[in-house]
Amino acid sequence: GGSTGEAMAPNDFIDERLRELKHQGFSRRALATFAGELWRSARVSAAARPDLRRELRLLRWLGLAASLGLGLGMAADGILVVPALALPATWWLLLCAWVGVEMGLVRHPISGAPSPSIGPANVMSLYRGWAAAPALILGLSLPRPSPSWVVLCVVAGLTDLIDGTVAVRLHQESRLGRLLDPVVDALFFSAAAIGLAHWGLLPGWVAAVVAFRYFVPVVGGVALLFVRGRSLPVAHTRWGQLSTFAIGVVLVFTWLSSLVRLPVGVLPVLYALIVVTMILALLSILQRTRDERRRML
Repeated sequence: GGSTGEAMAPNDFIDERLRELKHQGFSRRALATFAGELWRSARVSAAARPDLRRELRLLRWLGLAASLGLGLGMAADGILVVPALALPATWWLLLCAWVGVEMGLVRHPISGAPSPSIGPANVMSLYRGWAAAPALILGLSLPRPSPSWVVLCVVAGLTDLIDGTVAVRLHQESRLGRLLDPVVDALFFSAAAIGLAHWGLLPGWVAAVVAFRYFVPVVGGVALLFVRGRSLPVAHTRWGQLSTFAIGVVLVFTWLSSLVRLPVGVLPVLYALIVVTMILALLSILQRTRDERRRML
């Protein structure tokens, strides 16, 4: 990702394709043409950056090795061997395939200058997205949090705290990171919340609020992309960052409640904090969208 509050610059290629798609009424033929043009553009971008392809190839193999280790840990926790070994590896390959298609987005979100590498910040985001699938399986299959689940989720949560700072400090902010961040956050935090709710540690309505907090902006953003016919001003907001931090704190304290007795009232206060920061985060996204619309007009 990236921590700058400046909105991502428009993508002229995408905007032109979206205008054509909208002009043709989103017909089946227009959608097929739209997808084909995006695919051809992705292949051209990948061919132009052999350095990124080599880096992605290395990440793919390292991730598969990590997936094998996690799969063995999941099998030790009681998950069937074949799903335990296949799921993390398959999910990692899918995420790497996504990056391979979006290689043209490895460029600065404001200036558009090519970024020197995929970089550790994007790898952290990918790890968070990868952790979502095994965290969900462990959360729905085991009677209580296991060491594998705890380590997986704690490390993923820490990556969300530092990936933006790492991207800025290393001058490796990218369009890819800006788009990866909300999607992988939606997957990971929802998976962790669902697991805690399944174990009876987190109220179901809180898990639903967590999923709502992340999936509404993602789904709404994709819908708005087509309605507007141009790329979105993707940016981090202060309330969005605080909302994610509050959710992370709540999930940690909820897990700790299974180990130690917390003071009465701590968790209800934290649940209220999630709701308040979620509302303010969504309002800040709407305000930014309205401001951008006025600016464009």
